[in-house]
Amino acid sequence: MRSMKHLFLGLSLALAACTHSTKTETVEAMSMSEVAVFTSADRDLEKTFNWAKAMAWLYAHEGDDAVGYWYEASLPMREAFCMRDVSHQCVGGQILGMTQHNKNMFHRFAENISEAKDWCSYWEINRYNKPAPADYENDSSFWYNLNANFDVMQACLKMYEWTGDADYLENGEMVNFYDRTVTDYVERWELQPEKAFGRVRYMNKAADFDINKSFHRCRGLSSYAENFPGIVMSIDLLSTMYAGFNAYAEMMQMNGDDVKAKEARAKAQLYRQIVEERFWDAEHNRYNTFWTEAGEFKRGEGAPFVLWFGVTDNPERIRALVKDILNIEWNVENLSAFPAFLYKYGYADEAYRHLIALPKMKRSEYPEVSFGVVEGIVCGAMGIRPSFSKKQITTCSRLKDAAGKSAIRNVPMFGGYISVAHNNLTTQIDNNTDEDLMWEAAFMGEHPQITVGGKSYDAIVGRDANGNACSRCLVPLPAHKSAVAEVRQ
Repeated sequence: MRSMKHLFLGLSLALAACTHSTKTETVEAMSMSEVAVFTSADRDLEKTFNWAKAMAWLYAHEGDDAVGYWYEASLPMREAFCMRDVSHQCVGGQILGMTQHNKNMFHRFAENISEAKDWCSYWEINRYNKPAPADYENDSSFWYNLNANFDVMQACLKMYEWTGDADYLENGEMVNFYDRTVTDYVERWELQPEKAFGRVRYMNKAADFDINKSFHRCRGLSSYAENFPGIVMSIDLLSTMYAGFNAYAEMMQMNGDDVKAKEARAKAQLYRQIVEERFWDAEHNRYNTFWTEAGEFKRGEGAPFVLWFGVTDNPERIRALVKDILNIEWNVENLSAFPAFLYKYGYADEAYRHLIALPKMKRSEYPEVSFGVVEGIVCGAMGIRPSFSKKQITTCSRLKDAAGKSAIRNVPMFGGYISVAHNNLTTQIDNNTDEDLMWEAAFMGEHPQITVGGKSYDAIVGRDANGNACSRCLVPLPAHKSAVAEVRQ
């Protein structure tokens, strides 16, 4: 494990970089041991979190390498980070205090986009700040999954919502990456909605193209599924484009460009429409996942991305998709994301089983697993969701039985820390940031009123895709203050 001195320095720099409050900054940086401290009456859940936290920090590097702050986000021992894995590990990393790591890695991807690579970046960058040799030979010969640019974009929006770091919206190289992706990249790889089914399998080929050479054959894969032959378009690529264009729309809206925001939202809906109208198989009540060069739909990996990116809001299809997913055997890369979205859609029992099982699975040392477990517990089970753009934080305990009494202290966000403690139908929140926030206090179940600080609020009651009721209210949460919400039976 890296030295505590280096960890403290890294977190201090991260907090300084991500604080944009106009108030006096009074939040002091904390050491790794003080950040994201999880306790629970459910000892199995607590042990799972502690395993994940320790494992994730083993992969972190605090600026001693040429590439700067980074954590391993690829196959172990490769000493590198790839676009897909960083995009899926970043929330877990942020929770653990790896703010500076996330920002640096996303910037490295952004700065390396180029026309010579047909508006791709480097799929995988190593500690020497070079494209990893395992995936790159030259600009005409390298490995690249086309989901990557869009995945990075949606992840960058998440990081802005967690940190409030304006560089995610305004930095020139970041904005260039976003702009190039939604224009030149889409055009160069013929990813426009109207061309989704007419694309050819191999595009932008090297002059000496050799189908037997993996860096030629895999330069522009149309899916994260890398071993299925003949894919032209996939449900995971469409889902990632949906998320990417929505993220671009949100970021452009925040930057004051209403025209770009409107165009991007419309484009996102077109990708969603393809998923819902063309990839949905009504006869079998499930989604197809691949469109092949033979002009046929096929089934394979990819369907979880529909849930991960919230492509469908149809409860019947969500339930059918969850059932389909849970009946299939998955690798740990996919399974690491399951707890977060299973909790989100109301499948708490299934989410919990995956959380407890992940550390014991084959290949649990894959970096994505530990980061995914952290996100699954904090965002899924604890229901913590920040939004800097709204100056709002949501909490909703989806914990059951002994786990109903659980707490997470000092989660880095908004340039400070948030702590949340659930005790069944009571939640306490501590706002140790310089931001005045709105707190959306939510509880599973149908409750007419929620009491906060002795004052009763009428609750808004909704239901998740699995039919579970959830009651919520919105209350002020001033900087450096605590509040307690509860529902009474």
